[in-house]
Amino acid sequence: MAQKKDRNGLTEKEFLKNYKVGNYERPSVTTDILVLGVSPDLSTLRILLVKRDEHPYIDTWALPGGFVHKDETAYQAAQRKLSQETGLEGVYLDQIYTFTKPGRDPRTWVMTIAYLALVSDTGYDALRGLTCAGIGDNSGGVQDAAWFDLIITPGEIKFINAERDVEIKYEIQNKRFKNGRTYYENWVSSLEGDEELAFDHIEIIIESILKLKAQFEHTDLAFNMMRDKFTLPDLQALYELVLGKKLYKTNFRAMVAPKIEATGEKIKSITSNKLSAEYYYKGE
Repeated sequence: MAQKKDRNGLTEKEFLKNYKVGNYERPSVTTDILVLGVSPDLSTLRILLVKRDEHPYIDTWALPGGFVHKDETAYQAAQRKLSQETGLEGVYLDQIYTFTKPGRDPRTWVMTIAYLALVSDTGYDALRGLTCAGIGDNSGGVQDAAWFDLIITPGEIKFINAERDVEIKYEIQNKRFKNGRTYYENWVSSLEGDEELAFDHIEIIIESILKLKAQFEHTDLAFNMMRDKFTLPDLQALYELVLGKKLYKTNFRAMVAPKIEATGEKIKSITSNKLSAEYYYKGE
């Protein structure tokens, strides 16, 4: 079978042999991960941030992440950086969006592929791998890691860690954008106060939260944020927290009924402090 040739009379093998990689400028590629969970009392969302110990944005809180190696996929890089910088492994991880705005990284042309990780434990036990991860040693520019309360109210998004006396605030405006014949709404942020997040990580967080809200009610994502055994009042509290709205009890239970199974036992509900039927997620 004759090999196909291009307009210059070259086969693919000949073309690749003569190809000049330097003819086109190439970006560096990183991955950043939003690790999201809920407080033990189910009252607030929590986000995991790391504190950088190198330029740029030294001493600034950021999402875990780092450069993608040429022998790995972006997903594998996200898994690796999550393990190195936080000690977290085996958690739900899904791609959100690719961020390519020029100048987003002051070092060079850098594109980042953002991932959302969902966890069921935001207590200190979830961070027990930090010592093994090597904070300040082999963790790639990280000197600290901590859970922050993520507070979203009309017009504002805040990240609060009371123990470290840190509060990072952004004003949020809901704006409309046109795409073809249709319009969509998105949040646009502006910093309030002195503390900020590194790079464009506030934009990554916004896109991740909006995507999660859009998918949460119609998927099984919630069960990545719940403990193995739970009550229906607590499960509903999680849905309402992520969605930012109240749900009718009857409709909610009808929605989740095909996804869960009763154990036949009763446990104390976190939100109501009363004994309730215990359930588990049965999956497929």
